[in-house]
Amino acid sequence: MSFLGKSKRADVFWCVLWMFVTAPGFGQIRSFADVFPGLDEEKKQSAVSADGFVIAGKGVALQRIVPARYGFAVQQAILKNAYITESIAFIPSQKATVLDIYNALLNIRNIKGIPYHSATKDADVPLFEDATRIKSDKDTSAIPDPPSVSATPGTETWYVRLKDANFGNSYYRVDIDASSRAIMCTLTNFRDLSFLVIPVIKKEKFIAQFYFEPVAGGLVIYGVASADVSDFFASKIHVPSAVQKRLEVIKQWVIGGLGAK
Repeated sequence: MSFLGKSKRADVFWCVLWMFVTAPGFGQIRSFADVFPGLDEEKKQSAVSADGFVIAGKGVALQRIVPARYGFAVQQAILKNAYITESIAFIPSQKATVLDIYNALLNIRNIKGIPYHSATKDADVPLFEDATRIKSDKDTSAIPDPPSVSATPGTETWYVRLKDANFGNSYYRVDIDASSRAIMCTLTNFRDLSFLVIPVIKKEKFIAQFYFEPVAGGLVIYGVASADVSDFFASKIHVPSAVQKRLEVIKQWVIGGLGAK
């Protein structure tokens, strides 16, 4: 007879609960190796270096070094013929919770002024000269960033306008997906990205996804971005470099919001 009485369902409940509580790693922060099981030593050393691991090119086969579990889903819609950049960065000694990361992401205006190195100017210049949250994809009126919160919303969608050094005013939908262990941020352009009023990347043809997970000893940031650009414009600009710079600036924006040096 059950020690809880006659209810067999109670027995099942406590049995399942016991398995979860005593399961290895349950409720514990993961290690870098847990997040990227099977990562070869060369890529691992690159990922934990100052520059991180980066691979980029047209039609390059994604390494598929996506974080294990927790639902990171790389979008497939435009990756077939796109210019793709994939990266892994490990930020040592960066103590952060998922809530800390979410609150850093809330501060859209903080991405303004973060520099990148311009090869043509041979100088560090701001990639985004202005940054603001807007009401929606239909109403681009500026609205203030919200205050910090005490709990993540799970899923949420924002809209932002970034004044890009190369593309002028650019407009993105930001989709947030947060769990208790990690957070994913997806940016998709909902208007064309143009150079001198000429569309270079059509709407919804640039996608950048970032996965953030606090791990033992630091913070893991996985990023993948794709841009569908015509061969004509690709011959005028180095697309992988352009995508990589945007990944790096967005990464620095979040790290800066966490108070990292």
